[in-house]
Amino acid sequence: MAREARNAEALTRTPARLDGTVFLSGTRTLYVGSLVATKPHAHHATQIVIAPQGLAIEDGSHGSTRASALVIPPRLRHGHGACSHAAFLLLDGDDPTSRELARHAEPRCESWARDLGDIIVPRDPTPAQARALLASILSAVDPGRTPNPRHPAVRRMCAYLDGSDHVDLASLARDAGLSPRQMRHVFARDVGLSMRAYLRWKRVRRAIVAVEAGASLSAAAVAAGFADSAHLSRVFRAQFGMMPSQGIYQWSITSDSRSSSSSEGTTLRSGAS
Repeated sequence: MAREARNAEALTRTPARLDGTVFLSGTRTLYVGSLVATKPHAHHATQIVIAPQGLAIEDGSHGSTRASALVIPPRLRHGHGACSHAAFLLLDGDDPTSRELARHAEPRCESWARDLGDIIVPRDPTPAQARALLASILSAVDPGRTPNPRHPAVRRMCAYLDGSDHVDLASLARDAGLSPRQMRHVFARDVGLSMRAYLRWKRVRRAIVAVEAGASLSAAAVAAGFADSAHLSRVFRAQFGMMPSQGIYQWSITSDSRSSSSSEGTTLRSGAS
């Protein structure tokens, strides 16, 4: 009963949607604020969570644990509880650190708990604080080596799919000296996803960017390549365990003063009320 009361109290303290601050740095997205509870889901990103008061996590086999620091590998099914204050860092599955962290990933959530030291999670971080937090997290999880290089044809395919839904698979495979079947196999081996699943991930990312820029959910869905907003909502929930209204909405944007000189193009975004 006491545990149920604590869980209920935690849920009442957390909002129905993400309303913290977001710091973008290339293939890395840092969020600081409250977390909503999510349904089981999986996405093409490593998720690193720092929750000073602890966070309940469940894996795809219904195993569960609670930890204050977690490194959740990409493409593994998981869900988590609500939390009043935390930081999570999403490393896109194409990010070198994410790729290396995924090499020896285990599906059991007990293996995701980590001791990342005394990382302080500020409230409403400034750009400088966000940069420092991002650096601290990356230093704490540094795998100490770079991932194996991808096949050149896979790198070209990823670049094409990043900007367009229309790729001539036969021509790309022929240029690489592969059959279309071999091309699909090499892609799945190096990326961890089929081309179709990778394209869904890229479409969701494009839709998020469009909504944050002010587009309606319907307009963002069509522009990103979805049939309609309902189609986007289904895919978004499968990949993030929540509805788009809980996870993406229009942001007020404050440019990082260092973004023009940074090779990664950093930007701080604050959740609108």
